[in-house]
Amino acid sequence: MAILPAISTLLFLALFVTLSSSSPDISILTSSSPRTHQELESLYESWLVRHGKVYNGIGEKEARFQIFKDNLRFIDEQNSMKRTYRLGLNKFADLTNEEYRAKFLGTTPDAKRRVMKAKAASDRYAFRAGDRLPGSVDWRTTGAVNPVKDQGYCGNYRSFEF
Repeated sequence: MAILPAISTLLFLALFVTLSSSSPDISILTSSSPRTHQELESLYESWLVRHGKVYNGIGEKEARFQIFKDNLRFIDEQNSMKRTYRLGLNKFADLTNEEYRAKFLGTTPDAKRRVMKAKAASDRYAFRAGDRLPGSVDWRTTGAVNPVKDQGYCGNYRSFEF
């Protein structure tokens, strides 16, 4: 079962790299040198302005700053490995992996919630014992479909007409 989290992490990393490299919004590439707290705050503030981020909740900005620092540390570690690619900050730098997955990778709805939201099937057209059904129905006479039209020689033949 340890394989699933490893695969999830690998997929998230691949997606993060892809989004970072393909987005015109790559923002600031990081250096491998350690940063002071003031440098981190300055970098965070410029990142907030660049991406138009505003936090309304009490303590939200500080919590996002912690996540930002964690993500920046990850970026620095990956970039220090001298790979063929470089990671950088983008608009997702203040999200945890879990938040990113929930917001942008789709979620699988809870089964209990799905059942509660499910609508009962309509019995409007259900067969009822004792119903007398006709042998055939001409849907043109009921207005449900149009009569067949001559499509000419356009070469676009269909079995029905809109």
